[in-house]
Amino acid sequence: HAPIASRVRWVCGLTAAAASRASGGRKAAPSVASTAQPTPATRATAAGSQRSRSKVLATCGTGGVHVHVRGQAVTRESSSGGWPHADKAGFRTAYCDEPGTPVLPREYWTMNVAAIEGAVNDSYRFNPWRAPGTAPVVDPCGQAGGKYEQTPVGGDSVFFATNFSRMGDLGSEVLPPTRGPLPRWAAGSEAAVAWGMRFNHGGGYQYRLCPADAALTEECFQRTPLDFVRSAQAILWNNGTRRPIRGSFVSGSAVRPEGSTWARNPVPRINTDNRGLAREGECTLGPPRRGPWSAAKGDCQQFPSPCPDVDRGWFDCDAHPGEGGCATGGNDDHWGYCSGDWTLGMVADRVVVPSSLRPGKYVLGWRMDCEETAQVWQNCADVEVVGPERRDRIVS
Repeated sequence: HAPIASRVRWVCGLTAAAASRASGGRKAAPSVASTAQPTPATRATAAGSQRSRSKVLATCGTGGVHVHVRGQAVTRESSSGGWPHADKAGFRTAYCDEPGTPVLPREYWTMNVAAIEGAVNDSYRFNPWRAPGTAPVVDPCGQAGGKYEQTPVGGDSVFFATNFSRMGDLGSEVLPPTRGPLPRWAAGSEAAVAWGMRFNHGGGYQYRLCPADAALTEECFQRTPLDFVRSAQAILWNNGTRRPIRGSFVSGSAVRPEGSTWARNPVPRINTDNRGLAREGECTLGPPRRGPWSAAKGDCQQFPSPCPDVDRGWFDCDAHPGEGGCATGGNDDHWGYCSGDWTLGMVADRVVVPSSLRPGKYVLGWRMDCEETAQVWQNCADVEVVGPERRDRIVS
């Protein structure tokens, strides 16, 4: 998982967002659609923009060539997690001098769900999803490559400079507004949104809005979190098939902004192994094996699949060449039909557009707080909000 995982000790949170842009749209982003039609069954984004993703570090210190962790200056890269998973940022490891208290009710956990809360093998308790919305971030629309070029922060970050950004650039500052017509959302209506993954680190997510003419800060986005239509979550496969699922949503004092709503990632992670967790079972580094991973899908999968009638085993890349990530060859990809590092579709939702919004252009922010690692992934997109009286004239 080198493109996502970071091997550094001083990270409080990570965000992922636009590393590059295609055809001149602002902020590679979650997929958005108008209120007039559902999200297209593709992995494309609004206004022809290509969705791309790179991690961004949010440090406890000041940035630059070193930061301070627990009062000591750190100037070299070191492992990111605790025993027995130093390869995972945040495994049994807190990166802040005064880490916050995990407040997420266990019914919303996505990783290591059999652990006793606070026990030694509650190995993900310091990571962002255990206190949704509280982990600090460098930029609400992401940082290209997940680190500044001159610092060791970022671990195995891989980034190639583009016409739109270089490593370390902040998405809110360097990515231009989308050219052409924007998706239009009527105030007081519902809007279709969707997001897709390449690597699954559990956790949950929220959509937010910030006026396009305002400073794009995390504080601005947190002022306008969007509520979910609780009955509208669905698996949207790449072939256009939509399967409604029962979503899991958390709100109240357990999240930030307080009283807002976050959605739990409905696609279960399939671990490579369960070392250091509450229940290892057959999910080990020994036999049986599937490529570089354990083949014990049942024990490695962190919670039940949202589509158990079809997700009964590994997705067969040999039978579906070119589908999802199968183009990389063979059956080495670690997913089921609705589980694992899943690229066979997107997670679709409908969000409520506040009736109090003034008409104008907005930036839609998507924030995902991970549970398996000390990461926050973020993307942005452009939308236009119109008055409710124009709802019948909304176009894609």
